[in-house]
Amino acid sequence: MDKYLAHGVSILLILGLVSPMLIILPIHLAEEQFPRDETVFVTGAQWTPPSTWNPMAPSQTWGTYTYGGFLYLPLFQYVPGLNLWIPVIGESFEMPNEYVLRVKIRPEAKWSDGMPITAYDVEYTFNLSVKLGSGPAAGSELYVAEVKAKDSSTLEFYIRNDTKNYYMFTLYALQIAPVPKHIYEMVYQQIGDQIIEWRNCGGVCDDIVNLPQVVSGPYKLYYFDELRVVYIRLDNWWGKEIFGLPRPRYLVHRIYLSNEQALLDLMQGNVDWSGIFMPNVWELANYGVKTYYSGKPYFRPNQILVLYLNNQVEYLRDPVLKKAIAYAIEYDEVITKAWYGYTRQASMSFVFEIYEQYKVWINTTLAQQYWGTPDAKVVTNKNYARQLLDQAGYLDIDGDGYRETPTGQPLNISIMVPTGWTDWMIAADLIAGDLRDIGINAQSFPVDYGAYWGYIQGATYTALIGWLPAPTFSHPWDTYRYFLDSRLSPPTGNWEWYNNTEVSTLIEEASRALSFEERMRYFSQIQEIIYRDIPSIALAYAPQWYVYSTLYWVGWPSESNPWWTEVAPYREYSLALWTLFSLVPSGEQPIRPAWAASVDQGGVLIPNDYLLAMLANATGQPFITTPIQTTTPPATTTFNTMTSPTTTEPIQTTTPPTGGGATNLLITLAVVAIAVVAFIIGVRYVVRRKT
Repeated sequence: MDKYLAHGVSILLILGLVSPMLIILPIHLAEEQFPRDETVFVTGAQWTPPSTWNPMAPSQTWGTYTYGGFLYLPLFQYVPGLNLWIPVIGESFEMPNEYVLRVKIRPEAKWSDGMPITAYDVEYTFNLSVKLGSGPAAGSELYVAEVKAKDSSTLEFYIRNDTKNYYMFTLYALQIAPVPKHIYEMVYQQIGDQIIEWRNCGGVCDDIVNLPQVVSGPYKLYYFDELRVVYIRLDNWWGKEIFGLPRPRYLVHRIYLSNEQALLDLMQGNVDWSGIFMPNVWELANYGVKTYYSGKPYFRPNQILVLYLNNQVEYLRDPVLKKAIAYAIEYDEVITKAWYGYTRQASMSFVFEIYEQYKVWINTTLAQQYWGTPDAKVVTNKNYARQLLDQAGYLDIDGDGYRETPTGQPLNISIMVPTGWTDWMIAADLIAGDLRDIGINAQSFPVDYGAYWGYIQGATYTALIGWLPAPTFSHPWDTYRYFLDSRLSPPTGNWEWYNNTEVSTLIEEASRALSFEERMRYFSQIQEIIYRDIPSIALAYAPQWYVYSTLYWVGWPSESNPWWTEVAPYREYSLALWTLFSLVPSGEQPIRPAWAASVDQGGVLIPNDYLLAMLANATGQPFITTPIQTTTPPATTTFNTMTSPTTTEPIQTTTPPTGGGATNLLITLAVVAIAVVAFIIGVRYVVRRKT
């Protein structure tokens, strides 16, 4: 009895413990190693288990189109850091008159199943997306009246005459990412509007419609589970004759439960490309870990971080109180202690002034008049903040050390941030301390990320740290609309619940302004209202969290290799995909792609001035602004990207550490096996004693 019972328990234990492993590790992945010289491991862009690869879905897994662009590509793409356009599926564009934008599709462009990408695909994508209210064209119907395929390679976009916003019209039209009509028509015939729930996983998962995953980009889905998503390169990608092929055959995004684990893996060489906040990043240099800049600020700017103040709270509608808060904040301390000096203070104009093409939109006279600085950056002055509050009647009436409102009500401010966002939590603590210094009862208020959104959408907060979307071709109009337009509500925009119809009217009128002078007149009026009402407070620029390891891959974009600037793996619309095109395995000569230069330097990138000149010619209005110095890549006409690479950074000779890839898997299996054996021995011992 002892013998048989013990053996039976052993078998059940083995089956019970090993079977889940076989589910978690499918046979083909359990046996297959992702070679380190063919695989780039990524983290920091996908925070939840992968869900859908359908561009029509409201939310997509990293890499689909938004936040990556490895699977689906746009016609063209604006690159803010270079102030250039990259022609992707689209080959050229023109405006034959003020109402029509005509686009030519590249003859080389093909879907991954070999079918050509045509103007009919784009027309279908626009119409379906607008109908669903989701997908690549959602929202564009405010600016684009209609899209017509004139033939398979010619496409025409028609501007809406009532809005006639040329900036948003061209932005939406040129950056639309088509889906394959021949696939989506079949899906729509079966499930109709439920198509937004289609996962488009190509047989890798259970789906409501099972069809191959057909993509326009150089990668497609290979495998996923709750802790990773894997893409595999398409070696017959249509774009390789123009752009070359990215060297990594596999992209593996690991999903961690904590930043600490991601940091450990980065130091061990198990992660190559990270978009996670890293404290004291300069200490990682000995591990082959680098950032875009070798010194401060280390990271390129991304978005504007904002201290949002809820304008539905009566006392937070008082601009004197908000002005005092603005002057109380120790911006340098917050940037140094919370963000480790990775960024710099933002302008109260909410103009992304780090980039020269945007900086021209700041009215320096108004900035000097209201803030005493030409760039509208607030200079900390707590004594002045206290003086403002005293004069406005914010006094400590009950003697508890904190001020009350002029009507005698408690003046309490809680600064909400998502729990676990350690840099933001530190920033909230510091700002709360600054407010206490001037007599305002303030504290930080970390909440779960889901609750964070609930408070914003319900307008049930007093203050929070949040962000504004990254600037686009139409900046600062895009920022002002998102930030101030009272016709919007969270999460679409207007997170501070600011209600000013005057601003909404100015935003609407500015959208139809054509010349630099006319747009500047509207933007100046908007800036003066911001300075007068102070809807919320600009804090700093959010860094592009871009950290890379040179242990296995070299050629990453950096200040010494500045061929590309939108480098974080999660970059929205600016497509993180292109970062991969200069990479080679460590020990090889890095490549600077020849196509990644402006057309006047032998590349394919289109200067933004070309687009502005086209608009000026079509409308008869002077779209061209004053000359601006923009960052452009070095000339690359002396080599071929496929055969004669140019060194862009020193070749790394560091020997890769052990423990990555299949080695980690073997160690894990060994530990589990030991645990199984130990457990079995223990159970057998207990069984023997009982019998």
